[in-house]
Amino acid sequence: MNKIRLSDVAKSAGVSVTTVSRTMNRSGYVADDVRARIEQAAARLGYAHPDHKKPVKRKNTIGVISTLGTLNPFAPALCASLQQRAAEMDYYCIQIATVFLDNDKLYYYAEQLSKLNVCGLLVATFLAESLNNDTRSLLHSLGIPVVFLERADGCQGFDRVLVDSMIGTYAATKHLIDKGHRHLAYITHSRITSVESKKTEGFRRAIKEADNPDIKFTITSCDEVTPLSAAKAIREALERDPAISGVITWNDLLASGVQSVFETDRSRAADRIEIIGYDNILAPFLATPISSVEMPIDEIAASAIEIIDKHLSSKTPISPRTITLEPRLVLID
Repeated sequence: MNKIRLSDVAKSAGVSVTTVSRTMNRSGYVADDVRARIEQAAARLGYAHPDHKKPVKRKNTIGVISTLGTLNPFAPALCASLQQRAAEMDYYCIQIATVFLDNDKLYYYAEQLSKLNVCGLLVATFLAESLNNDTRSLLHSLGIPVVFLERADGCQGFDRVLVDSMIGTYAATKHLIDKGHRHLAYITHSRITSVESKKTEGFRRAIKEADNPDIKFTITSCDEVTPLSAAKAIREALERDPAISGVITWNDLLASGVQSVFETDRSRAADRIEIIGYDNILAPFLATPISSVEMPIDEIAASAIEIIDKHLSSKTPISPRTITLEPRLVLID
């Protein structure tokens, strides 16, 4: 049996989700006749709203909901940094990881963590383009600070810690052009969200600003974030342009797959090939270390925990704010 949600009650009562949320949480004005209609609809449908307003003893425990890819090291690295920063500020983290974090998963896990009386909620690498009404209303009803990390363009109304993804690929591409590379490739992820779009935008912008007709480029997508998928993608790119000498990848894992192709193909001079990864988590530890765009993981974690702490220590409500950090290009000599 499908779970009854706020939107179901709203549809049955002929009102908005926001009005239902105000009624259930006793927050804000709702006309008596409308309130009665909503309560009747909720009873008829069997909607059970969690009682987030009951007195509880809040502990210094923060809930963390994140993605956890099979091979992608970014999310584990971010969560480890969150744990460390939380401990430094006398907080503890309870983590829930899922392969794909969309609205349905976020709604369910946020509800479960609220039952554990967490004092704050961190949402890392949310993969939906934006919050839907049900999830947004639930998060607002929890009565605790909620912070979205890194992938949160469509999550306005909550605290957010973002990273300017465009700057990273822009810096990497400009570096390759300044080094004299004229045949470039960008190996990206086929998933299309604001992060992927901005990374691609940075690659294209650097080429456009160079305004050099000799520069040729190709963009190839990978359906999976694996070295094997990246190897396939760079081979396809090389079929279109065998002269490719500068490659930028969506992350370090894809860079490792690209590197394997060039290192096993003895017909290509390895010293003329330059590969730049993204995240700078694996890049320094590859058989041949490569340059990479370093994500400010520790700064993301520190900002997130500090936002939670500021909300909890403030005697008055604090408006949501957005912190935008910049990645930096780390070059290997």
